[in-house]
Amino acid sequence: MTEPTCVVCKQPLGAGGVRLRYEGALYAFDGERCKRIFQENPDRWLDAHGGVLDQPR
Repeated sequence: MTEPTCVVCKQPLGAGGVRLRYEGALYAFDGERCKRIFQENPDRWLDAHGGVLDQPR
C-alpha cells in the first residue's frame, strides 16, 4: 500500500494533512497553501476521471 501524498506538492502526508471533497472524491493536501492552489484550478491537477496527474497541466 502506498503512503498518501499531497495532490499539489507530492509530499508524504503522514498522520496530518488537510482533506477536501471535490465532485464526490476526497483529495488530501499537506496544508492550506496546497489546498488553495488546487481550489484555484482543480482541472490542472486532475484527469478526466478525477485521478491525480503526475505532472500538472
